[in-house]
Amino acid sequence: MANTGKFETAPVVRPWDGPLPEMIVRHAEFFYIHHEGVRLRVMLAKTPHPDPRGSIIFSPGRTEFIEKYFETVEDFLNRGFNMLVIDPRGQGLSDRLLEDRLKSYVESFQDYADDFAFGIKTFEDDLPKPHIAMGHSMGGCVVLLAVLSGVVNPSAVVCSAPMTGIFDVETRMSEIVIKGFNLLGMSKRNVPFQKKTGGLPVPFKGNKLTSDFDRFQRWASYFKTTPELRVAGPTVSWVSQALWAMNYVNRNARQLKVPGLIIAAGGDPIVDPASNSKFANRAGIDFSVVPGALHELFMEKDEFRNQFFDSFDKFLEKEGL
Repeated sequence: MANTGKFETAPVVRPWDGPLPEMIVRHAEFFYIHHEGVRLRVMLAKTPHPDPRGSIIFSPGRTEFIEKYFETVEDFLNRGFNMLVIDPRGQGLSDRLLEDRLKSYVESFQDYADDFAFGIKTFEDDLPKPHIAMGHSMGGCVVLLAVLSGVVNPSAVVCSAPMTGIFDVETRMSEIVIKGFNLLGMSKRNVPFQKKTGGLPVPFKGNKLTSDFDRFQRWASYFKTTPELRVAGPTVSWVSQALWAMNYVNRNARQLKVPGLIIAAGGDPIVDPASNSKFANRAGIDFSVVPGALHELFMEKDEFRNQFFDSFDKFLEKEGL
């Protein structure tokens, strides 16, 4: 067991100060750790099962935060896994990187990957093997980058709608524009022509994330009640680094040497499901698609969400994990 008492205790938030889920109260702890001058908030959760079957280390998507995944954490704890979830630098309750807290900024996607690796090393005594590196959307790209760049060596990777290709972003014109902004020293500026929402959620109708009203409202309530969690649109640097990371991951797909599972959302309007299939084919790993699901598989209706977990459970059985 790691001496978790040496870490600064981190806060956990609830909309309107409501109660935490009982599983989280009983089995999760929240800490701050420091990596390369950045304070990162982490959640370490331990399964109630007396003999853990392994650990899942989870990397969230852009704008996301630990509390969003409480329901999903419970699902994995009940399956016998310990879990570590990290608020990425620049979002959640980890340190923001610019004076304007709302700006979505990172100097390098490798920083996300290195933070991910640092979290595993810091809590390795509480993360029994096998290790499953898991991420959603941006976090999926981060996990794949961490493995392919050699900073982590898990037993398997599982990604939900990983950012291997984004609609309307990966075009030659957008790459030229982003490169031009960088050359002009505008890396910390917001990408132009974005809707100004101030980090507040869009209305449910027409949202690109989920068709489940209740889960959408639960997610949105965090941003409405806790301004510290809000993240607005991406900066030029974030988009530039996202393009670099996706290119790196796709270019090196055949170098993935661990078992993997990519689960795409069939109705995803943000990440191109075809890019997920193409990556999985190149990497020689398992691929599944949830027809009709929007981008946020963990926030989707049970009929879609259950398909993710069915694929996950079958993958574990096949790989003996």
